Amino acid sequence: MASEWERCSPWIEAALEHALGSHNLSDVYELITDPESGYHFWPGKRSASVTQIVEFPRLKRMHMWLCGGDMAEILDMLPSAEAFGAARGCTQFTTAGRPGWDRVMRPFGYEPVARICMKRI
Repeated sequence: MASEWERCSPWIEAALEHALGSHNLSDVYELITDPESGYHFWPGKRSASVTQIVEFPRLKRMHMWLCGGDMAEILDMLPSAEAFGAARGCTQFTTAGRPGWDRVMRPFGYEPVARICMKRI
C-alpha cells in the first residue's frame, strides 16, 4: 500500500487544495492506514480517491471525499466503490465538490441535494 500511496499521493494532495484546510497529506495517510477509521484509499492507474464510511443514528453513508487525476477513471471506479459501501451496510453514497460535479455525476444516478456555504471566522 505504501508504494501505491507514494505514486498516487500527488493526486490526493491536489484534491486537498479544495478541502478548506481540514487535513494535510500525512493526516489522510494516517486515516487510510487505520482500519478502524472508516476511510479507504482507491488507487487507479491515472487517478486516486479516498472515501469515508460515516455512521449516523439511522443510516450509514459512504462519502467520496477526495478525488484527483483522470476523471474518466474515477467514474469507472464508482461501481466498485458503491458495491464496497453497500457490502458494509451503506444505503447512501455521496460526494461533494465544485459546482461542475453536479453535471458529471448526474448520468450515474446522482442528484444534487444541498449546497455548502462557508464563512471563515
